[in-house]
Amino acid sequence: MINQPGRFAFVDAGEAARLLGIDRITLEQWIRDGRIKPHRGVGRDSFFRTADIEALNNELHPASELAAAIAADEQESAGNAAGKLLMPTPVRKKQDPQMRVYLRLQADAKWYDTSEEDIRAWFQQLAPDGYERNKRNAQHTIKKLQYLVGLIEEAQGRS
Repeated sequence: MINQPGRFAFVDAGEAARLLGIDRITLEQWIRDGRIKPHRGVGRDSFFRTADIEALNNELHPASELAAAIAADEQESAGNAAGKLLMPTPVRKKQDPQMRVYLRLQADAKWYDTSEEDIRAWFQQLAPDGYERNKRNAQHTIKKLQYLVGLIEEAQGRS
């Protein structure tokens, strides 16, 4: 939850982008698209209601889907891909496959917002013990996306 008791009702553009997990360019585009409304402060500064940021964040990252995806990724990263749970997890309603793939593609589309400089800066901060885990995660993602592209190309070939 973003708007916690004792927190400010408004945040500046930099904090809004950080809370949403986007860059400033994307925030500016969302303002132009009407996805979020800025409020003018002193001078040229824009401020955003924390309630608006929280609502948009909840729209972008539904809590139950995100928690399930993180738990699955963590189990796989820990070498527990065989399907054995490390600890009991609450039973959640499964999403239909179309929604799961749609949400995953929406999350992966954020790579457009990530520059090569951002990736290099992230990598420079990465500890060597994270190399193998992140490499496995990236390779797994690449395989799934290649499979998806293959299905699309196959369907286009039939059209």
